[in-house]
Amino acid sequence: MTRSLRKALLLWLLLPAGLAVVTFLPLAYHLIHQPAVEAFDQALADAGLALVPHLEVIGGEPNFVFPAAAEQVLRTDRVDEVYFLVLGPNQRFIAGDIGLPHAASGDDDSSEPDGEEHINFDSHFRGHPIRVSTLRRTIDGESFLFVTAETTRKRDQLRVDLTFALVLPLLFFAGATGLTIWFGIRHALLPVEDIRAALKRMGHRALQPLDSDSAPTEIRPLVEEFNLVLDRLDQAAAAQQRFVANAAHQLRTPLAGVRTQLELLQRETDADARAARCSQCISAIERLGHLVNQMLVLLSAEPSGRHADLAAPIDVPELIRERSPEWIRLAETHRIDLGFELQPACVRGDSLLLGEAIANLVINAIHYTPADGEVTIRCRQQDHDVFIEVEDNGPGIPLAARESIFERFFRLPGTGGQGSGLGLAIVREIARGFGGEVHALNPTGERGARLQVRLPGSPPAA
Repeated sequence: MTRSLRKALLLWLLLPAGLAVVTFLPLAYHLIHQPAVEAFDQALADAGLALVPHLEVIGGEPNFVFPAAAEQVLRTDRVDEVYFLVLGPNQRFIAGDIGLPHAASGDDDSSEPDGEEHINFDSHFRGHPIRVSTLRRTIDGESFLFVTAETTRKRDQLRVDLTFALVLPLLFFAGATGLTIWFGIRHALLPVEDIRAALKRMGHRALQPLDSDSAPTEIRPLVEEFNLVLDRLDQAAAAQQRFVANAAHQLRTPLAGVRTQLELLQRETDADARAARCSQCISAIERLGHLVNQMLVLLSAEPSGRHADLAAPIDVPELIRERSPEWIRLAETHRIDLGFELQPACVRGDSLLLGEAIANLVINAIHYTPADGEVTIRCRQQDHDVFIEVEDNGPGIPLAARESIFERFFRLPGTGGQGSGLGLAIVREIARGFGGEVHALNPTGERGARLQVRLPGSPPAA
């Protein structure tokens, strides 16, 4: 699933902003609208309160004297129609607008109120919605109800005005916020776009590190890690070029020798000389085959070589015993005393590659040890590590060359033999593939070489 950083940032920034606007709008509307409605209700209640002084009880009869000028003042409103009603005991009409609702919907008009002095409610009168305010007062022991009401035009207009006053600025604010976030994210991601453009211009033969100093702080570690990857790729490419060049040189030498011998063989008439040249051609082809085989093993030892599914528990002493017959025959041919000091040890990995690594160490030691010398193979498991050693009492390895001997096609100056210079490089690659390492150590005796491979140990197979 493809993920867009721009879309993710927009979602995480715009969604909370949108939720804040949606939450704030009704809250702000309530905070502004409610006090205004209460002010209207208070004015309507004050109008009802103004009716009370005009009612007197004379001789047990209520007398409501409301001058025309006072009534005109009460009813005067530029927007709404204003009504009033005065009722005596038992809902007796005294003055005002007959039929004006004086109880909330569902209340029993015929029953006496439950003692509340002031009640506001919505109703309808003469086909229009109205807001009603009732006020009950006791005068000379009698309960009277004073009702005032007005149509809801001002209130409706207030709702419309508040809606526009809140919604329009919020819409503008939301739009401005959205555009600001959009352009802010676009501007913030420009360094990423610059990195993409720099990578697009970069050729595979000219890998240049990215400028981490100009990168934002948040992505600077990413740029630095990418530069390290580019550096490793550059080193790998250089190593590959050196390997190809060295391999071409190593292959060209035996091929040229074979060609020369064959050309001489065509002109040779002596049978013994022809047989000698044929033997030289066969030897050269054998060296060529050995070199090709070593290059294939080295390729298998690379991280992208043999599949990881081949990994399995390996009994190291048993593996050495299985491969030992060929080493014993080679040692007998070179008059070498081959010894074994094997202790229980188990690793996990590809048994074929590990066998090739040990074989390269043993064969290398046999080839470089003089006749009547000794070569010893050891293995042991200590704590969580397995150690495999091959030691000889040959000429040894100079201290300055103990790291160089693991380079591809490297051979110690002045040494004999027909090696290709890939054996120890193969050992190092295989050890790395197992998560281990190989080192040249000081011999246990007075002279010789001791190569040790350290690998992560594994519990023995059940």
